Amino acid sequence: MSVNTILNWRGVGTVTSNLLLSVLYFFFAFEHLQAFIISPRLSILLIVAVESLLGIMLIVRRDPDRTHHSLKTWFATFCGTCAPLLLRPTEAPVDLLFGQALQIAGFALQIVAVLSLNRSFGLLPAHRGIQSNGLYRWVRHPLYSAYLLAHIGYVINNMTWYNLAVVVFGTGFQIVRIIQEERFLCEYETYVQYRAKTRWRLIPAIW
Repeated sequence: MSVNTILNWRGVGTVTSNLLLSVLYFFFAFEHLQAFIISPRLSILLIVAVESLLGIMLIVRRDPDRTHHSLKTWFATFCGTCAPLLLRPTEAPVDLLFGQALQIAGFALQIVAVLSLNRSFGLLPAHRGIQSNGLYRWVRHPLYSAYLLAHIGYVINNMTWYNLAVVVFGTGFQIVRIIQEERFLCEYETYVQYRAKTRWRLIPAIW
C-alpha cells in the first residue's frame, strides 16, 4: 500500500470520526432542546448553545501537524468525551441558584476557550500550535476546567445518582487525557516553555 493511499485513508477516517462526534454533540443538544421546550430553564438552553458550537467546531477544525495515537489514548479520549453526553436532564421545574451560577460560568468559559482555539480545537493529543493567551495564561487546560464547572452545576440542578456517577467517571478520564496530552506536547520546546510559565493544569492553586 502506497504512502498516499495510507494518507488518504487517514483523511477519510478523520472526516468520518469528526462527523460522527458532531452527530453525538448535536443529538445531546437536541435532547436538551426538547427538555427546554417542556420546562424552560436557562441552564438547559445554554447546553443547547454550547454543545451545538462544539459540534460545529468538530466539523471545521483544521488538521493537526501531528497526532498521538495509541489504544490507551483513544480509550481515554472516547470515555472523557462521550461520558458527559450520557447526562440526562431531570424534570426539576427550576434551577438552583448555585448550580445555575456554576453552569453559566462553565459555559461562558467553554465558549471563550473554544473561540480562543478557533479551528485548533481537537480531541486526541495533537500539535496544532501552542495557545498561551486569554484563559490559557491562567491554566494550561481551561476548556477542561470549564467542563468541570459546568458538569458540577449540571449535577446540582439535575441531581440523580446516575448523573453524579457519569460526572465522576468522565472527570477521571479527563484527568488521564490531560496527562497524556502534556506528555505528548512536552516533545515541543514551545510547550515546555509555556508549561514553565503557566504552572497550573486545571484548577489554579490546586492542580
